Amino acid sequence: MKASILIGSKSDDSESAKIHEIMLKELKKLNWDATSIVLEDKKIAYCTGCFGCWVQTPGECVIKDYVETIVREMVHSDLIIYITPIVFGGYSSILKKALDRQISRVLPYFTKVNGEVHHSKRYEKQQSLLSIGLLDKHDTEKEEVFKSLVARNAINMWSPFQRAIIYLNGEDVVEFSNNFNKALMEVEVIL
Repeated sequence: MKASILIGSKSDDSESAKIHEIMLKELKKLNWDATSIVLEDKKIAYCTGCFGCWVQTPGECVIKDYVETIVREMVHSDLIIYITPIVFGGYSSILKKALDRQISRVLPYFTKVNGEVHHSKRYEKQQSLLSIGLLDKHDTEKEEVFKSLVARNAINMWSPFQRAIIYLNGEDVVEFSNNFNKALMEVEVIL
């Protein structure tokens, strides 16, 4: 099984680096092939909302930069993992910029999902979504907004499984490792 990890934290974020290492260790134990992409290091333009990825070059963004590699990696994965500081309940600007460019992974046509209108699937294979949100301290409102955002994004991208895990800086790494491992086991049941 293959996992793609998108790291939306700053490169000097030691807590993010620590949980990233724990995740890689757990993935390796379960024989997952994992690819990590540090987004801060990559040239990624903002989405212009031109819909060229639907009309001009279906399935591919018309902007040629590192997002081509990210989308290719994601489409061939079984699991997509985000690591991000929680900012006002959402993703970091680094991660958000990359995610905005993922619209090419769905079709411009619409379908109903649980009574809601969403874009249709482009690909038969869909990826589960696991998002790790980092906070300096417990904040119920930010945590709930983050969990809701992850769940809504999972619906939009047709993820068969989604989970948001909140990691408080300085938290016991054993507890995080157990939560992460439990989520991995749930993903494997679906696959």
